[in-house]
Amino acid sequence: MGGVERCPTGILGFDKLCEGGFVRNSVNAVLGGPGAGKTTFLLQFLWNGLRYKENGLFVSFEPDVSEVIEDAVLHGWDFARADANGTCKFIRFSTKASVDDLKVELMKTIAKNDVKRVCMDPASLISINTDGKETRELIYDLVSLLKRLRVTVLLSNEIPDGELEVPGKEDARDNYIRFLSDSFISLYSSGLGGVTDRALRIVKMRRTNHARGPVPFQITNFGVNVVSR
Repeated sequence: MGGVERCPTGILGFDKLCEGGFVRNSVNAVLGGPGAGKTTFLLQFLWNGLRYKENGLFVSFEPDVSEVIEDAVLHGWDFARADANGTCKFIRFSTKASVDDLKVELMKTIAKNDVKRVCMDPASLISINTDGKETRELIYDLVSLLKRLRVTVLLSNEIPDGELEVPGKEDARDNYIRFLSDSFISLYSSGLGGVTDRALRIVKMRRTNHARGPVPFQITNFGVNVVSR
């Protein structure tokens, strides 16, 4: 759609599916089952951002963020160096930390390092100690803050077996994340191998005439590669 500024992912084949990339300064959900490629997608988005002179920030709620940095080396992405020079910072937050502490750290790091791209993995853990209305308010508050900070955000989360709509299996946090986000990308892996083992689907993307159906992709030594139709 004309007049919409895009944030290109640089992921081979993906930007062609959505008019050149994510809408600039939007919040986007990337959901999928175990091993579907969510973290690789996020890291590639940040690494390619450095080519566009856009600094990044990776926020992890897992015990050891250093493992993420080590895994990225397999694709040739030297995030240890990028973290050291401030072009792509990695921070780890405990699930016991308050949301206010997270917001303060986000604002400080984004301002100090001129961050333009932010990834959170897995996003649902920010609300692991809340439920119901409190969970929705917490996620809404965080999404609103990120939009005010004028950054393009990817929030990842794991869903069982990559299922999108299985009655009775929905997690409230997943629903809040996908409904409050500007776009929702689903990644799927059958675990069987081969060219059609993995697929992605852009379920929604506001202000975008995007591809509708599932599109196969591969994870190579260079990261995610969306297979051309």
